[in-house]
Amino acid sequence: MRRRKRKRHRDVLLIALLVAIATIALCPSPAKAADGDRVNVDTPLGPVVGQARNGVSVFLGLPFAGPPVGEYRFAPPRDPQGWKEPREAFRPGPMCVQAPMELFQASVAPDNAFPGYSEDCLYLNVWAPEGAKAGDGLPVYVFIHGGGYSVGSGSEKGYDGSALAREGLVVVNVNYRLGALGFLASKETMAQYGTTGNWGLLDQVKALEWVRDNVTAFGGDPAKVTIGGESAGSFSVSGLILSPLAGGLFRQAIMQSGTILALDVCLYPKGEPDLAYAIHALFASLFKAKDDAAGLAKLRALDPALLIHLSPFSVDFTTPSLFGPSPIKDGHVLPPDPMGTLAKGEGKKVKVLMGFNGNEGSMFVPARDDGDVPPRYADSVGAMLGLEGAKAFWDRFPVDKDHGMVERVRQAVSYAFMSSNMKRFADLHARKADVYFYRFDYVTGLGEAAGLGAYHTSELPFVFGNKEALDNSSHDERALSDDIRLRWVNFIKNGDPNVGLDPPTRVAWPRYDPKKPEAMVFGKTVSAKPLPDADNLEFVADIIYGPLPQTP
Repeated sequence: MRRRKRKRHRDVLLIALLVAIATIALCPSPAKAADGDRVNVDTPLGPVVGQARNGVSVFLGLPFAGPPVGEYRFAPPRDPQGWKEPREAFRPGPMCVQAPMELFQASVAPDNAFPGYSEDCLYLNVWAPEGAKAGDGLPVYVFIHGGGYSVGSGSEKGYDGSALAREGLVVVNVNYRLGALGFLASKETMAQYGTTGNWGLLDQVKALEWVRDNVTAFGGDPAKVTIGGESAGSFSVSGLILSPLAGGLFRQAIMQSGTILALDVCLYPKGEPDLAYAIHALFASLFKAKDDAAGLAKLRALDPALLIHLSPFSVDFTTPSLFGPSPIKDGHVLPPDPMGTLAKGEGKKVKVLMGFNGNEGSMFVPARDDGDVPPRYADSVGAMLGLEGAKAFWDRFPVDKDHGMVERVRQAVSYAFMSSNMKRFADLHARKADVYFYRFDYVTGLGEAAGLGAYHTSELPFVFGNKEALDNSSHDERALSDDIRLRWVNFIKNGDPNVGLDPPTRVAWPRYDPKKPEAMVFGKTVSAKPLPDADNLEFVADIIYGPLPQTP
């Protein structure tokens, strides 16, 4: 009797198994989405329709804040308005008004569809793995573009997040207000809002709040957000680490070329509110306006292009712009003393991957073919380092038959603006959280032809896997790009560039130790070694910031 029951039970299981196999055979796995297929997502703000593109779901031009126009110019960003009907997200939103406007027109939008410029520009783009859905809990990478707080856009082709999304990340690139529209400070706005001059940084915080509230719908996990940026974007990331407004909005950070500490070497206004107010008063006087409510209303009524063209960023650091934009240490968005905040162990205890390029200053100091170098080249070092600091610099790095003035000024810009402050930030931040440091020394064909070396921004195509920028080289740049990109992905996913996917070289990346600083060096080979030029970096950091503060 028991044998019959056991046989009947086995027969039932066998039939169930055969039915399951037949069902699987009759129901093949979903076909891969074709390029251009619509991808529907329901967000808390309303339904969104994106597109499938080469194995990635792409959503462009999503608003993360209300338009900063009219009375909302020179004011904190507002929450975005929701919608009921499906919103097509096929094109990026407009770039923020900037000058010169033609500079980036050919380099934006993955499909070369130029979105134009507008003061209504607070939009972001999302790249997600194909098939990603709410509940997948994917790591999120939010990238903040550079451009001297004056130019650029999250929609530049070089920032296309597709390659990173194919590695299992949700990538978000954001716009933020630029130039005077993003960073003009005044006593009047301080009185009205309790903050001033950091409108672009506040936009970045608002974008992170959008990620917190909406990224789940795209398959992301708001508890697994890594923020990253390059140049002004890196400055911004370091500022967000120190800002009390960004608490709980990210868990890790990536910083490429510079920190907010570099404000101390800017000619104007060094991030100081009083200097910023003086510059605002001079700026407003150009329009016969004062720093009061009536003057603010007058500035808000002007054509935005006029304000932007009067506050340009000078790529030539030997001729800085008086009205060039700069964040303000206002005590609300940024602490009054970022260095002191770091030294006291304050700020967010987040893991950081950070570093710089070997020739950061080369693109900011024009070469002189005629050999007649104007006095301003030497004067610019004094403007950055002060008279005593400049003397110490020239004593250590003299102009001689082997080292011309252009080379030395480029060296000063590299140290002062990009690299020495990064080492100082790492030295202090590593006391409370893991830091992974790098130096990018690979010289691309363009860098070699132009005599710029491993210039500022040259690492970006390698991080994003931008094939257009890599395919034209005779070197094996694609392999180096794979190595760098996978290490970034590992860090974003796991908080450690050594854990996860195997990069081609498989060289272990050591954690940064201020007592024995090591870095991953990306050149024609990839190696972990003592941080190159560490003594000179510390020498310049001491000039600018004083000796490294002791542990409190």
